[in-house]
Amino acid sequence: MTPGRAAAGLVLVALIWGASFTVVKETLGAISPLLLVTIRFGIATLVASPALRGLSRRELGAGLVLGALFWGGLAFQTTGLELTTPSRSAFITGLSTPLIPLVAWLAHRAVPRAAVLVAVALGAAGLYFLTDPAGGGPNRGDLLTVACAVLFAGHIVAAGTLSHRGPAMRLLAVQFATTAVLAAVAGPVIETPRIEWSPAMAAALLFLSVSAVGTFWYQLRAQRILAPATTGLIFMLESVFATLTSWLVTGETLTPGQWAGAALIVAGMALPLLAPAPAGTQASSDSSSARTSGTPASR
Repeated sequence: MTPGRAAAGLVLVALIWGASFTVVKETLGAISPLLLVTIRFGIATLVASPALRGLSRRELGAGLVLGALFWGGLAFQTTGLELTTPSRSAFITGLSTPLIPLVAWLAHRAVPRAAVLVAVALGAAGLYFLTDPAGGGPNRGDLLTVACAVLFAGHIVAAGTLSHRGPAMRLLAVQFATTAVLAAVAGPVIETPRIEWSPAMAAALLFLSVSAVGTFWYQLRAQRILAPATTGLIFMLESVFATLTSWLVTGETLTPGQWAGAALIVAGMALPLLAPAPAGTQASSDSSSARTSGTPASR
């Protein structure tokens, strides 16, 4: 695979992930959030199950940790999507990028760079404007999605530490299985499970499940070739594609103030990737985070 093909493929991955926000939003009209997560990643586990052959205890432990964080982020994001819009959800989820070094600081005492602190400030300002303060400010769905961004940042930091413990697809299979099981256990406690089966529902679940396996697999291949900063910048297109898809399918539009907020969040996402990092521990921490910077948003 050439760098050009890897980059083009990652643009397609970002498009699929961006479109998934609208697919999930539309599907939630007929299924409860955690039941959606259960079925989606139950199917994904079946697709990825051949990779589980020869699973070791070390690989199982790493996959369980990653799966717990992944499930937490998805639970907050999917539940939040019931109450907010696909574009707002996508841009808020993107806040996980500038939050990664802060989570790494809490986990590993790796001091964040000044550029990261500025990025977080830009993201916070963007969040304020994106959630439309003139129209009432952030709703419960927006706040749930902020929690999702924090957990996804934690997932990325953990992946940077645990990804060497086994083949990537095997760890992903354990992660998917853990996500499905936790969602199945928590669902009846947190929500009243509901589902209205239809051909459209079946098609959406199949798309969301198979695309999760395929896009993660391709991401892992492409990131062996592309620089972390390049990967991170390409994945910033995800929120743009989410907004475009939501506009085409649901007619969602953003006010000028919300576009300004979205631009600030994108700037906050880009700054840590573009600002030069000094050699040493913190640079290493930032780059290890960026290597896994395909945050599993609605993925």
